[in-house]
Amino acid sequence: MKAGAKKHVPLDDPSPPPIDDVSMGGRRITRKSHWRYIRGMKIRVPSRRIKDRGAKGKWSAKHGPGIGKLKPGGLMGYSPSMSKTARRTKLRKVVKSKGALSTFRKLNALSTYTKRTAKSKSKTAKADRNWVKKNFTKK
Repeated sequence: MKAGAKKHVPLDDPSPPPIDDVSMGGRRITRKSHWRYIRGMKIRVPSRRIKDRGAKGKWSAKHGPGIGKLKPGGLMGYSPSMSKTARRTKLRKVVKSKGALSTFRKLNALSTYTKRTAKSKSKTAKADRNWVKKNFTKK
């Protein structure tokens, strides 16, 4: 086997291959194993070392849940991947039912939570947050 070549691991092998931090490009954390449902089938996802996407030195176990959890349906079907007109139509409905400040805060949380994993969606949510502030809050 050549130097640097990866060993083939069958999909049903329960033990993950050894991974070292330096060759994989930085800090790694271990994600716990969990169950996932795909097309109605229950599949076990084994524990694996994944890239640590958090800001270095910004977290420890003693902290709380950050800025809080986003409840599903809080933005009534809004998604940053929708077209601009569709997003703004949804946001008008959300502002009408929940209020401008609540909508602003939910978009801010969405932007904050996705800024390291989905940068373009985070920027879209931030732009929509600023649009809600400009169009629906008192000056």
